[in-house]
Amino acid sequence: MKLFAKKEQSSDKKPRGVETAKKAAAKPAAAKTAAAKPTAAKAVATKPAAARPKKVDTQKKAVKKTVEAPMVWMDAARGYLREVVVELKKVIWPSRKETMGSTAVVLVIVALAAVFLGIVDLVLSRLVKLLVG
Repeated sequence: MKLFAKKEQSSDKKPRGVETAKKAAAKPAAAKTAAAKPTAAKAVATKPAAARPKKVDTQKKAVKKTVEAPMVWMDAARGYLREVVVELKKVIWPSRKETMGSTAVVLVIVALAAVFLGIVDLVLSRLVKLLVG
């Protein structure tokens, strides 16, 4: 009984080589900037007051995010639901005959387990009655 189809690679994903090439290109630039910067203690002591970020700018950005947040959320939800539909189309669903057969097997096993546990319970309860009194 096969429940899942082969996974196919979607065309909207970037190949892995492109991302790793971008990361490799970014690393040398980051290393150069890290080597050019003074230590953390010197950077704090020599930083002028004008170079520090202002709190007013961060408040304005927060307002923009709250306005755009519902639209971003809706787009993400739509994209997720589209992907769900695509994945569900790939699933190979069992036939009615396979489903009925599997259900019958489950019901038989549950019935056998119930009978077994009933017998064990009966034997143990009589054993406890004999020991206690």
